[in-house]
Amino acid sequence: MEFINKKSLGIIGGMGSQASSWLLQRIIHLSKAPTDQDNLEIVLHNNSSIPDRTLAIINDGKSPLQELQRSVNILNNCKVDVALLACMTAHLYHDELNKLFHGHLLNVAQLVFDEIINNPAYCKGKRIGLIGSTGMITTGMFQKKLEPHGFEVIVLNSDEQQKYFMDPLYGDNGIKAGVTEGKVKQLFLSQLDILTERGADIIIGACSEVPLIVNENIAYPFIDSFDLLARKTVDYCYNTINL
Repeated sequence: MEFINKKSLGIIGGMGSQASSWLLQRIIHLSKAPTDQDNLEIVLHNNSSIPDRTLAIINDGKSPLQELQRSVNILNNCKVDVALLACMTAHLYHDELNKLFHGHLLNVAQLVFDEIINNPAYCKGKRIGLIGSTGMITTGMFQKKLEPHGFEVIVLNSDEQQKYFMDPLYGDNGIKAGVTEGKVKQLFLSQLDILTERGADIIIGACSEVPLIVNENIAYPFIDSFDLLARKTVDYCYNTINL
């Protein structure tokens, strides 16, 4: 089987590198290409120079925009058709980057919103539990999309956010350091129980590191934003859907 006119893909990664690698591998796996030539042409820029997005948003740290723009220019030079940001928080800069990119920069936040609105498995839920970085939650990225449509967004309080998300993610022996088992995993998964106990009908895993930890069957409606991004990207690049 030969796939005609499939789109070429660029991934802006390095936020973190483990998550970028997972996204690339997931896209290749989902492609189910029968030959080498049927796979997507993919350029991954693992830009480890991109400053931390949460520090930029909540602590006046260095803006990641300049490095993100450098990655976009690299993908433009490679003439890829489609690009992805392998970081949910980086989508705060989506509109600025999309103007610079010569192709189509997918917006995972919009894909998650569309999934909740249109997928019968989720559309009856009105209370949304949100797992993500403090920077992403602070921007109100999902609150602004969902609340005007009658959804209530439930997040952890500041102490819980630090204990169950930021510490397991950024700690010396945390997820960004490549640790995904033991105490780190136990703390990170505690978020799911807390949000469910507070009445969440659906939980959104809105962080690129989520699939590194939440990789088993979940007993309640759960949207892994980066698995959704991988699936929609494959469909779009093989011209089976429009986005």
